[in-house]
Amino acid sequence: MHKSEQLRILKVLAEHIANDTTADAGGVMRVPMSDFTCPQLFAQEQDVFFRNTPLCMGLSSDLPEPNTYWSDNTTGIPILMVRDGEGRFRAYANVCRHRGGRVVPEGRGSGDRFTCPYHAWTYGIDGSLLAINQNRRFGDVSSRDLPLIALPSAEMYGTLWVRPTQGGPIDEDECLAGLQGDLMHWKLSDYPFAGTQAIDARMNWKLGIHSFGELYHINTLHAKTAAKEVLGNLQTFDSFEKNLRMVTANQRFNLMRMLIPDLDRWPYKQITSTGYFLYPNVIIAVGSMGVDVSRIFPLEGSSSRSRTIHTWYIDPNIQKHFIDSAMSYEVGLEKFREAVEKEDYPMMEDVQVSAERGIQSQIVFGRNEPSLQHIHNAHRMGLGRDLLPVEDL
Repeated sequence: MHKSEQLRILKVLAEHIANDTTADAGGVMRVPMSDFTCPQLFAQEQDVFFRNTPLCMGLSSDLPEPNTYWSDNTTGIPILMVRDGEGRFRAYANVCRHRGGRVVPEGRGSGDRFTCPYHAWTYGIDGSLLAINQNRRFGDVSSRDLPLIALPSAEMYGTLWVRPTQGGPIDEDECLAGLQGDLMHWKLSDYPFAGTQAIDARMNWKLGIHSFGELYHINTLHAKTAAKEVLGNLQTFDSFEKNLRMVTANQRFNLMRMLIPDLDRWPYKQITSTGYFLYPNVIIAVGSMGVDVSRIFPLEGSSSRSRTIHTWYIDPNIQKHFIDSAMSYEVGLEKFREAVEKEDYPMMEDVQVSAERGIQSQIVFGRNEPSLQHIHNAHRMGLGRDLLPVEDL
């Protein structure tokens, strides 16, 4: 993100505070509650979003060095991601070509070969079948014909992408749609992996995204938690095709306004959080402590259950402080759980119950919730559905 763009964003936030506004223009959008319950729509979402769309899986530091791997099952397709001996990022269906069992258990580790626990077929980190257990007794099978199934993968500006089904290469412009400069600026590959956690909830996966898409609720729902750090009902919004950028301010922002009139001297990263929605299901937030990546998926093939995989990557400039003070990275993970798992998601579960019982036919997004309006229409665009209109005020 260029310095001039940072200054523009700081100016917009300051003007919103001065004028007691949260948006420059826009209106309201009405979203049908059936978007969270319809089984036919959910089946289409699973096929389009979570089978045939490239997904941001995490940051480059998830695979910190050659011959490291990461096995992940959250898409519903078992995926094995590796950094091979030459440092290249690759992805495979984590399925043994013998009988279809999972080769590598879920988790992270290092090594240059993988042995299926069922019949001990062994694969190299390049996906090749290295050995068939007792191959003379098994029969004459060419190992060249049975490598792990390669999945389209790409490493772009410190982020890792995989499409869960076979096909052509991943298109950078389609995935990032103009965010390349922002991601390059943040140097995301420099942020070490700090920890990860899963949060399950009885809600549609899109409702999970709602929790991250607006700050209208901060001063009420999070009065005792996030509101102590974040300025509520204040954000900027910029769209990048199906993606978006939303910048929010923390409590130090007002201190800058009082002490330093010149915006050029404001420490952008220390007084803001820059959030990105990466279509179709990922939220990345860059703040003063590090980067939070939240990947939100349907769970157990249900439109009313979801799993959020939250991963925290620590700012390399403060990593030494954690090490020297013997502080646990659990501190950062707990702060996330405190607001999201204990406050946001119980409210979203209430919304899910309301949708299922047909209490009302629609919900309304206000002009101060432009990110949610954009996300819903991005999903509709991806499915070829009619876009929801924004009613002028």
